[in-house]
Amino acid sequence: MKWNHPKISEQLITMTLEECIYEEEPFLQNCKIVGSRVDGETIERLNLTNAVVKNCSFQHAVLPDFFITDVRFENCDFSNADVTGVSIHRASFHNCKMLGVNFADARLTDVLFDECIGNLSAFVHNKWERIHFLKCQLQETDFFNCKMKNTRFEECSLDQASFDETPLKKVEINTSEFDSLTVSMKDLSGCIVSTRQAIQFASMIGLDIRDE
Repeated sequence: MKWNHPKISEQLITMTLEECIYEEEPFLQNCKIVGSRVDGETIERLNLTNAVVKNCSFQHAVLPDFFITDVRFENCDFSNADVTGVSIHRASFHNCKMLGVNFADARLTDVLFDECIGNLSAFVHNKWERIHFLKCQLQETDFFNCKMKNTRFEECSLDQASFDETPLKKVEINTSEFDSLTVSMKDLSGCIVSTRQAIQFASMIGLDIRDE
């Protein structure tokens, strides 16, 4: 699966997230942001474009209608943040903590999650295309009623993740691991799985598998 990488300028100016907290239409572009903390803050309609964001903390922040385009996040903490309605296009998240994040009604295109911790997060009513989860922890994560196109879960932990009302046709999970998943057989149709996973799913629906 090919995805479009973030288009980020080599020359970026230094800015902070704190300076936009009280702006009515906060817009940060062509910038590098390092070490900012907006824990517990509410920032509506934050627009972040052409940026690198490192070592920043968004814990418990409320960021409705967050708009992200051409951004690279490194070592950031979004734990328990609410980013309902977020739009993310050509972005990557590297070694970010995303425990319990509310991604409800998100729209994502060309996004990489690389070695992120997203346990207990809620990707509910999402619509996305060309999404790559690489070596991520996604235990007990909720993917309810999502439309996934060109999606790969590569070497992820998906134990107890839920895919209720989410068709998995052509979604790649064959290199990931889980002991159990919540998914209906009709939604599992066409999902790309490994032989071992196929046996797991057969066991989940009560098949008695025996070799001669």
